[in-house]
Order: sequence, then structure tokens, then C-alpha cells
Amino acid sequence: MRAFVSGAAGFVGQALVVQLLENGYHVTTFDLPKNPIYTAFAQQMYQHYPNQLTVAEGDVTRLEDIQTHLKESTLVFHTAALLNSIANKAQFYAVNVLGTENMCEASVQANATRFVLISTSDVFGIPPKDHIITEKTTYSAWNEPYADTKIEACNVVKRYQRERSLPTTIIYPGWVYGPGDKQFFPAIIDMVNERNAFVWHKAQPCGIDLIYISDLVVATLKAATSNIAVGQDYLVLDNSSDITPERLFQMIARKLEVPIKIHKIPYIVMYCIASISQFCVRIGLAKNHLLSTTDVKAFGNDFSFSNKKAKADLEWSPSVTSEEGIQLALNWQIDPT
Repeated sequence: MRAFVSGAAGFVGQALVVQLLENGYHVTTFDLPKNPIYTAFAQQMYQHYPNQLTVAEGDVTRLEDIQTHLKESTLVFHTAALLNSIANKAQFYAVNVLGTENMCEASVQANATRFVLISTSDVFGIPPKDHIITEKTTYSAWNEPYADTKIEACNVVKRYQRERSLPTTIIYPGWVYGPGDKQFFPAIIDMVNERNAFVWHKAQPCGIDLIYISDLVVATLKAATSNIAVGQDYLVLDNSSDITPERLFQMIARKLEVPIKIHKIPYIVMYCIASISQFCVRIGLAKNHLLSTTDVKAFGNDFSFSNKKAKADLEWSPSVTSEEGIQLALNWQIDPT
């Protein structure tokens, strides 16, 4: 039982690696060289699983890097992706689209028994009012480089399934959170600690469909080892969470015992602020952007998802409630040891 995990230094990648090792797999981890996060994680895993771990370095944009290390793997998990909202479209395309094509090509050459792409629920776009998104929903562009290149990556995977007989499965997570998260919750906590938080929406407050990291990993491994999941794709999220940004801010403020003021800003105003902020960073007038236009769209529109297919095919359902998961996530942020 040999598995290969790209993007092994990332939040989802690390969680998958840990669970695969605990399940007895020999795991080849793959991430960029000279990444201190990757180095520290690999050292930690090697201490506990010296005979089950192969640490590989390389770039998904270089096919030869992947070919060198993927040869004997049967299960391939592709989690590597570029999320940086400041990068240009060419960089997003190179990593998210060509990187996925290279992973698929190397997997075909290695006769992998399953290729699992960790995608995003963003590929289905911003839905019309009262529309429930399922796996049958047509992909729809956001006019944002991350979501739009993830759509292209999904199409690459489906092409390899159709034309090259690569057994594939695509996972579409919601907002992933939990212990180990170094992006989503830290950004929100920073805002809370400043004692001012901002919310925006078009018509009414919108809920966020979260997915706790361990629930995502369980669903992903079930899909990777299920015959029924070959050629299928699954929305993996807790559609009962429905936590609004305002409520999330308030829950975190209570946990941190910080007084907070919620400011409600018109959607169009926040979008303009985000656009200007991103532009200033791109031309070098600022170091960091306040928020991205993707964030404005994601938190300002109403998304309704169905996870019925994952429940039926994989006999999976979220085991960690949003209330419990948020407390566990905050506990880790306060004390990650």
C-alpha cells in the first residue's frame, strides 16, 4: 500500500499524510524544496514513521520531478495548488492547470490505481438565488484566477479519466478548518483581536458551509478506496453548519474574551476596496492586501450545497459539528502544541 501526496506541506496535505501513515501506508510526500514548513513536517513524521515515509522534493510544474518520485505509488492525492490572490494568471495556470496535467501524466505512466484531486466547491461559481449546488451543477467561472484555474484542473482530470483510462475521483471541499489551519482562522482571529470586524452581503446574511479537516480526510480516503467512486466527484462539506461570518466573529470573540464591534459594509463598497487593495500590492504600492475580491464574493453571496451523493456513495457524513469544530480549531490556535 503506497500513496503519493503532492502539496504535503499544506493544511489538507499534512492531514492526509498523517492519516495515511496511521493507516499503515507507505507515503511519499512531495512539496517544493527549501520550504521550511515542509522540512519541519517531514522531520516530525520521520521520527514517528521512519519505515513508512519517503520525503521527496520537486515542483508540480516540472513533469520530470514528479516522474522521479511517483513510480511505485498506487494511490495519488493531488492537493498542491496556488491560492495566492496576488499572483498573476500565468502563475495560477502553471501550478493549478499544468501542474495537475503533469500529476495525471505521471500517474498514468506509474499505473496508479486511483488519482484523487482535492479541488474546491468554488468551481460551481456563484449560484442564482435559491439554487442548490450538486455535483451535476455545471462549472461556472468567478472571473478569479484561483477558482477559474481549478475549473480547468478538474477538466484536465476528467479528460485523463475519459481518454487515458486513469481511475480518478474529484473532491470539492467547502471552507476547510480545524487544528493545523494557518490561513483561514488566523486571518479571522487577527481581525477579532483588532476589535473590529467587517461583514458584507447583498440581500441577507449568508451562511458558510464549513468542513472540519478530519471529516474531509475521512471522506477523501473513503473515496480513494471505493470502487463506486471511480470516475465520480463529491461535494464534501457540512451543509448544516450555515455559520454566518458575523456569528463566527462573535464566537471567536467570546472564546478570546475580546470585545468586538461588527461593521456592516455594502457589498459593492467592500468589492471596490478589495480590488484597489489587490491592485496596490501588484504594482508594489503596498506589501499586503486587506482582503481579496475572491473573499468578498465568497462571503457576500448565498451558497447552498448538497452533500447527499457523498453520504450515499461513501456512507459518510460530518462527525464534528460546527460548534464543536470551531472550539477545537480555536483551542489549537491558542495552543498548537
